[in-house]
Amino acid sequence: MAVRLRELIRAVRACKTAAEERDVIAKESAALREAFREQDPRYRHRNIAKLMYIHMLGYPTHFGQMETLKLIAANGFPEKRIGYLGLMLLLDERQEVLMLVTNSVKMDLNNHKNQFIVGLALAALGNICSAEMARDLSPDIERLLESSNPYIRKKAALCTIRVLKKNPELIEEFQDKAADLLHDKNQGVALSGVTLMLQLCLMQPQVIERYRQHVPKLCTMLRSLLQGGFSPEHDVGGITNPFLQVKILQLLRVLGRGNADASDAMTDILAQVAANVEGNRNAGNAILYEAVSTIMAIETIGGLRVMAVNILGRFLANRDNNIRYVALNTLAKVRWSAPKFNCLVSGTTAASC
Repeated sequence: MAVRLRELIRAVRACKTAAEERDVIAKESAALREAFREQDPRYRHRNIAKLMYIHMLGYPTHFGQMETLKLIAANGFPEKRIGYLGLMLLLDERQEVLMLVTNSVKMDLNNHKNQFIVGLALAALGNICSAEMARDLSPDIERLLESSNPYIRKKAALCTIRVLKKNPELIEEFQDKAADLLHDKNQGVALSGVTLMLQLCLMQPQVIERYRQHVPKLCTMLRSLLQGGFSPEHDVGGITNPFLQVKILQLLRVLGRGNADASDAMTDILAQVAANVEGNRNAGNAILYEAVSTIMAIETIGGLRVMAVNILGRFLANRDNNIRYVALNTLAKVRWSAPKFNCLVSGTTAASC
């Protein structure tokens, strides 16, 4: 009888040579093949877990791919969890066997009883779906973007990124739904929405002009994060949801580049970020770095640029070599991409420049 996963791991770790490890894996692979032939569903999830471990060690596991699909077709969440994990690890979009799972994924996307089963299907699609799967299942994903469950909306937004990368012709159908997520009260959904909007801007630059109308809303979101009180659920080092703040700054940078009106609309909030965020933690430094990058990329006034250079100066004085490297790298980019900043960095006057 095949051993448990923890026993297999213990046996592999006890091997003193590569030959011993290969012998252990060969015996276990033979036992797994025999178990798969017997079609015993009781231990199928355990066998797939061991198969994934063998795959991570670099040994062939193609003989167990169909068993992974059978786990996904099971009714229980524990079986589906292992099945979808095996799907993402053991298969990729280039394998034809992946098309066999499309119907099971579609059924899971329409599961109204268990949100976590829907989340598993969306996570798998977001990692390995092919262009054909993305095209077939895009209507279901579009519907889930409007789900009443914030957990599902968040997963669907992230899954949409992969779908649109595989089928750019679908961008027009999703661009308005992505912007609608900005109005969601759940910060996880808002983060997914901002991430989706950013990816859409990078994939199809024509979307940028359409999204510039949302700059005031993005500034309002960022201001509420800066001025909001302590929120244990989203607090990181005393800063409210730095992940969302960073993504908003990145999106503002894309929307403000080369547009004076959009740049003017975000000037005040960028000044607040530069002045109020403390750089004594990594979370604060990440926000300050994105703020500096945004200030340098958009059409800003001289006073805001001075604040950006001062932040880089504080980074250079930091004892952490990683932060000093970030500052030097940013200054190097500024020197080549924005000559106007050279005056501020060197300390010369505007007239002499």
